[in-house]
Amino acid sequence: MVTIRTLVRTLPDIFYEDPEPVDDDMLQTRPIHRVAGLLYDYYADRPDVFVSDGGFIMYNRENGNDRIAPDCYIVFDVDVARIEEVGNFWVWRVDKAPDFVMEMASPSTAANDLGRKRDLYARLEITEYRRLYPTGGELYG
Repeated sequence: MVTIRTLVRTLPDIFYEDPEPVDDDMLQTRPIHRVAGLLYDYYADRPDVFVSDGGFIMYNRENGNDRIAPDCYIVFDVDVARIEEVGNFWVWRVDKAPDFVMEMASPSTAANDLGRKRDLYARLEITEYRRLYPTGGELYG
């Protein structure tokens, strides 16, 4: 007799709206994946380190639309399997915010990176926030 185990996930009763697409997303994709790939390789032997280059950080248990999608982030001292089983990073489920966040600059996102996102990362007590402009432009001063 074969026993089939299924994973039952209980998700919060939250309505999620689709975010607006970014105009110059294609310009950001390659450098984001390059940086994330280096971070994945660097932390490959650390089962307590979660690296992501996609998905949302959900920070309000009551409203699923209170979320942010950094280009790349790292969380230290966590149960990676617990994060991966739900597909998004829920701050209340992990009991901490990411330790490091990186945003890749582009003309369509620079103002948000320097304003709303920066302020939110500070409120979430993310200890390190970096902005990267790989082409050497002036978006971040």
